[in-house]
Amino acid sequence: MSQNSADASYLQQMALSFIALRLNVSSETADASHQALLQYIRPGAQNQMKVILAEEAKRIKNDNVNSAFFQTSVRVWPQYGRVEIRGVLKTRIGDSKPFTDIKHYILILKRENGVTRLDNFGETDDEKNNTAIILGGLFFPAA
Repeated sequence: MSQNSADASYLQQMALSFIALRLNVSSETADASHQALLQYIRPGAQNQMKVILAEEAKRIKNDNVNSAFFQTSVRVWPQYGRVEIRGVLKTRIGDSKPFTDIKHYILILKRENGVTRLDNFGETDDEKNNTAIILGGLFFPAA
């Protein structure tokens, strides 16, 4: 790792941490987890992301949501700062039985001047072969 680059292991650990902060939440932990995640969002997107995460936290608390993500595979391209994570997202609303979704996330991390930032947090639909880069709820279809 250097001031402006990172190895695969570091990128994997950071990406898994970002996934956990965004997806492993409950009505009790959403605010603190989202606040921790905000520290790593690239500066130009922090205000917008703050609003989106506050809306997510409000829904999580109002509906008494608990969710947990279980990774099944991780691939890293250090030269691009790209990490792809596949897994299962289990979500429970109130006292209901949890429902399960298969998920595939793409995270882009940038390291500049010794600081790691989350540049994009995306989800792709493998069945539809449809990729969107998502940061703060904005969807940018991949070219």
